[in-house]
Amino acid sequence: MSETLPFAKFHGAGNDFVIVDARATGPAASMDHAALALRMCDRHYGIGADGLLIAADPTCVAPFRMRMFNPDGSESEMCGNGLRCFALWLAAAGELSTGSTDIQTGAGVLRVERGPDGALSAWMGVPVIQATNLQLMPDVLAPVLALSHPLLVTTVSMGNPHAVFIVDDVEALPLEDAGPLVENHPHFPHRTNVEFVQRVAPGRLRVRVWERGAGATLACGTGACAAMVASHIHGLAGTSATLELPGGDLTVSWAGPGEQVILSGPTVRVFDGVWPLSETPVEAARFQPGAAGLLPV
Repeated sequence: MSETLPFAKFHGAGNDFVIVDARATGPAASMDHAALALRMCDRHYGIGADGLLIAADPTCVAPFRMRMFNPDGSESEMCGNGLRCFALWLAAAGELSTGSTDIQTGAGVLRVERGPDGALSAWMGVPVIQATNLQLMPDVLAPVLALSHPLLVTTVSMGNPHAVFIVDDVEALPLEDAGPLVENHPHFPHRTNVEFVQRVAPGRLRVRVWERGAGATLACGTGACAAMVASHIHGLAGTSATLELPGGDLTVSWAGPGEQVILSGPTVRVFDGVWPLSETPVEAARFQPGAAGLLPV
């Protein structure tokens, strides 16, 4: 029998992840996780996912550690929906009970709380607001978006970089054209996540996301947090809002500067499986891996 690697697949509002145990006692401890992400996340030749979550041995006092690899093989600092899915994976394995726990990530140690009903909320840290009215790509992005004027962008770090645009109608945006232009703009030497956000009602925002290293996704936890922060700054949201994303709703709370952002929403275990480790190598030319190592903020 060929050697196999156990995995589990989860999603949070359609933002889906493959989770592999690579702790010292796990079977994937010594594997090349970037190469594994390229294979497993491929939606045609692999399992299909927005990212690979690795359970790793912590290097600090936190009891757990999560690493996140994008489908292009690059490692991201953080993933909000991934963090909540990772906590559900721990709970399903009997390693996390009701209450709160700390999880080490590339963006630091973050807290996840599991309520009596099993709902999972993540304390996403204090956002860093880098610019609130940046005129980005006025001669390039405006024509792509069929606008007569440049959009102003708010740049926010949630431990990873985000560029948030407030627009009148997110559905009218050509996301697949605009997203890559912003992600790879020279202003962001390490690339950026991109969010377009629209206020649809008091306490309700609509968001579309282009994720760095993944492209258009059904949801993004850190993107929802960044969109909420930008909306609050510009007076479009109070201290809590429901964010409508293509894959479902997320709830984000933020009391203002100096306070942590709290992310809540659905988390679902999709299925468990085993990944064959002796499959025929896939041609490297089919993949376009990102920069090696952790992507800086």
